[in-house]
Amino acid sequence: MQHIFKKVPLFAELNEDEIAAVISITTTHNVGKNNVIVQAGDDGNAMFVLLNGSVKISYYAPDGREVILSLLEEGAFFGEMSLLDKQPRSATVTTLETAKIAQIRRRDFERLLLKKPELSLKLLSEVVSRLRRTSLILERISTMDVPHRLYSYLQDYCERFGKPHDDGILIHLPTHQLIADQLSTSRETISRAISSLKKEAIITPISSREVCIDTDAIETLLLAIQ
Repeated sequence: MQHIFKKVPLFAELNEDEIAAVISITTTHNVGKNNVIVQAGDDGNAMFVLLNGSVKISYYAPDGREVILSLLEEGAFFGEMSLLDKQPRSATVTTLETAKIAQIRRRDFERLLLKKPELSLKLLSEVVSRLRRTSLILERISTMDVPHRLYSYLQDYCERFGKPHDDGILIHLPTHQLIADQLSTSRETISRAISSLKKEAIITPISSREVCIDTDAIETLLLAIQ
């Protein structure tokens, strides 16, 4: 478990003994696919680290439509905002596949911050980064047509989760429905846009889920709207 915690930005600079101390205050849970871990509106008394699997962070608009704010993979943490402001959960977190999570209760987390105050700066940095990403989502929806929302989304996704591969970036592409839910459009529209990018060899399938993205071409497409 230590090697996973070492990947978590919040704990990345801790030494092995300090990470072991963090692990000692966690409890782990295996959660099945499509299960809610955190429900918007609930009291927030713990934060979580995703040890494996993936989750989506979402909320429901007044018309009942689900809006996906972010996708998180192994090494990410979530649920920290309610620990900071002691307000109800602001979003719902749902597993996209079977996942293993580590839970840290509020009182233990507060003790940890008192012992390692530098973690507070890292925590604030991550919170700000997520707020910026949420602002970017809103900007995409309000100012861009669907193809350019997709280009911006792919660029951001490659930066967050991608690995270098040949002349591009290798990613596990989310389902077309998940992408559509994040970009406030239909699955069919996203499927057509992705098919077009595949025909132009900007997206190259590697396996059933893995694709290679030509990020230089994506950048060129984005610049075309300026």
